[in-house]
Amino acid sequence: MELFEAIEKRFSNRKFLDKQIKDDDLRKILKAGMQAPVGRGKYEDMRITVIQNQELLDKITNLEERSVFYNAPTLIIISARDDGHGLDKENSACVAENMLLAATALGLGSIYLNLVIGLIKENKDILNELNLPEGFVPIVGVGIGYADGSHIREHLIDVDYIK
Repeated sequence: MELFEAIEKRFSNRKFLDKQIKDDDLRKILKAGMQAPVGRGKYEDMRITVIQNQELLDKITNLEERSVFYNAPTLIIISARDDGHGLDKENSACVAENMLLAATALGLGSIYLNLVIGLIKENKDILNELNLPEGFVPIVGVGIGYADGSHIREHLIDVDYIK
């Protein structure tokens, strides 16, 4: 799929099939995330955790009365270490966006997740299961799987030109 087609087709998928993604697709998605721009070139301040273990996914689901990652079979947590320049959120968002576009290009559904991160941060047991190195904090989540249905919607944002 061509880049602009992937950008047009990408949407926040909120219903996934109960089918795990292929390992080869996962590798491509992770590689896309690793190619994201990271401020000051501090790639060592970034961490990606892939969760496909059903037991852990169930524990995370049970933090709320509904699945806060929409039952995606693959949950990716992007964590960062704050280097004092405040780029942890921006860098994590860039990594996530590359992964979301890569998933779309591979014909997969995806969703950018925030609520699940707050819940994980509040639950020390699950946070410990992520086994993050000292100083790393979960910043954003990405859910990936096979979409149950399709959806294309054009988004409009006002644009101002100053010439």
